Amino acid sequence: MDFKILGPIEVRTSHGRPIPLGRRKQRVLLAALLLNAGRAIPSKRMLDWLWGERAPATAESNLYTYISALRRALGAPSRIEAGSTGYVLRVAPGEIDVTQFEELAAQGRRTLAEGRHDLALDRLTRALGLWRAESVLEGLPLPAPLRGEAARLERLRATVVEASLEARLALGRHGEMLADLEALAGRDPLNERLREQLMLALYRSGRRADALEVYQRARGLLAAELGIDPGPELRRMHQRVLADDPGLAPPETGTARRAVAPAELPIGHSAFSGRTTEVAGLRRALTSTGPEATTVAAITGAAGSGKSALALHVAHQVADRFPDGRFYVDLHGFTPGVAPLDPADVLARLLRSLGDDLAGRAGVDEAAARFRSLTDGRHLLFLLDNARDAAQVRPLLPASPTCRVLITARGMLTSLDAVSHLHLGLLAEDEAATLLERLAGAERVAADRRAARAIVRLCGGLPLAIRIAAARLAAQPGLSLRALADRLAVAEHRLSELQAGDRAVRPCFMMSYRSLDAESSRVFRLLGLLGAFSFTVATAAALAGRPRPAATDLLDRLVEARLVEAFDHDRYGMHDLVRLFARERVREEETAEDRARALRRVIRDQPPAPEAAPAPVARASTPATCATAATAVH
Repeated sequence: MDFKILGPIEVRTSHGRPIPLGRRKQRVLLAALLLNAGRAIPSKRMLDWLWGERAPATAESNLYTYISALRRALGAPSRIEAGSTGYVLRVAPGEIDVTQFEELAAQGRRTLAEGRHDLALDRLTRALGLWRAESVLEGLPLPAPLRGEAARLERLRATVVEASLEARLALGRHGEMLADLEALAGRDPLNERLREQLMLALYRSGRRADALEVYQRARGLLAAELGIDPGPELRRMHQRVLADDPGLAPPETGTARRAVAPAELPIGHSAFSGRTTEVAGLRRALTSTGPEATTVAAITGAAGSGKSALALHVAHQVADRFPDGRFYVDLHGFTPGVAPLDPADVLARLLRSLGDDLAGRAGVDEAAARFRSLTDGRHLLFLLDNARDAAQVRPLLPASPTCRVLITARGMLTSLDAVSHLHLGLLAEDEAATLLERLAGAERVAADRRAARAIVRLCGGLPLAIRIAAARLAAQPGLSLRALADRLAVAEHRLSELQAGDRAVRPCFMMSYRSLDAESSRVFRLLGLLGAFSFTVATAAALAGRPRPAATDLLDRLVEARLVEAFDHDRYGMHDLVRLFARERVREEETAEDRARALRRVIRDQPPAPEAAPAPVARASTPATCATAATAVH
């Protein structure tokens, strides 16, 4: 939701629909909760705020009525919780304009102190842009305690205005700000800082006499109103103008340092669809604050499951929460034909983006320490895509709680500390169908929905496969959906059909396969002899000719490589497309005699009855098609 109190009180849904807030006291109650968001307010204090000493006998009943009405207006789940210490309003980070304002104001003043004037002006301008009026909760009569908090915010706004003027002067924008300065000084004639800034802007604009006149008027007004002389800063500005101090000259063109925040995120996928729960969870992980906040989130999953697309989609959604920079690095952990990037090279690149002139002249440990120093206290987002393992990522992690890191990898990065893990499964059939429709065209899909569903099922819910199928259709307008579905239905040709341009399913699986040790890769390809997508440890042990404990260990390695999925303690499975890949490998790399021996071991060591029905599998992990457990490939 969107709560606004920097101006008239207003609440809108995430779709921009305004929410009616009811009568005046009900709006005052909501204002009190918003000004104390996340903190419990005792009922007695609320009664004092709403009625003071003239509370009617029905005050407690009325308070409960107002709370109930606000709960209904704000919708489920309830935002207002009742506890032993009072009522508390729960809000997510960034939902209240006040917290956004204070965060941007703090960033702006910090970067101004660091001399990064352009970046400071951007933050301060954005902070001021959140105000829709001159006063907090304009038009709503507030009790005295709430008026004090409103006055604090209005004073903070005034300091942000002055800081933004200072940033503009430092950037040499004196000419464009004269009108604003004159208007502000007219509204606050006793503000000596505004008079000082106006004098400087006038002097830099070639209006020395006008600058001196501003001082004389200020001097007369202060004497008349307060009986005092101008302060030391204003007097010093007067003396410097009289002396034509060279230090007052405007900065020369190009000398005002322009601090451009890195914005390195690649363009997102316009046809991104589904993953609603995953998107919401990642957004919370990347934007939550406080001591329990997670600074690193990792998305893991099989090749082609859409990890990078999801990460990029979420990164763009939260980008405005990281005004100091958004970084992207493809670590090439599993890129066909490309070696994984060395952490030292990645650090050198990140340090260059951060403006460090020593980048590339230090070892990994020294560069990582420098990286942590440069990122400390800054609001930065890092998307580290396609990571090989935890060792590749570990030196690239900032230590500051103001930074967030989003990682994609095939294997679990369990050795990294304090990481939030999301395992990405397959798309549900409806989500996969929507993706195909967006990519291939709604009219084309609508013309043959049965064939479209067949394509989706034959792609097994794998986003990469669906995107490739859609690309095939887009590249060949004469290719019907039915014709493509018929081609994909031929199991021996399916992987060859799933390639378009520089995208293909087979090389993605190959990278995971080549990362295995010799014994694990042998077990994987032997599993291609099975026609079933579900199998037991005993079956795998018989295929490999290994004891069950050893087979379990080997299967766990395949699970880590995302080539096999564990369903429970004794049952595993393979996606249809992965199984077709394993079938190719076993035919290429095992002799006919070796294949026959493996199948004989299965027949000999397994009971004659068919295997039990596959264990229930979460929908996101269930392959679209499967053969019976009794089927085998010779």
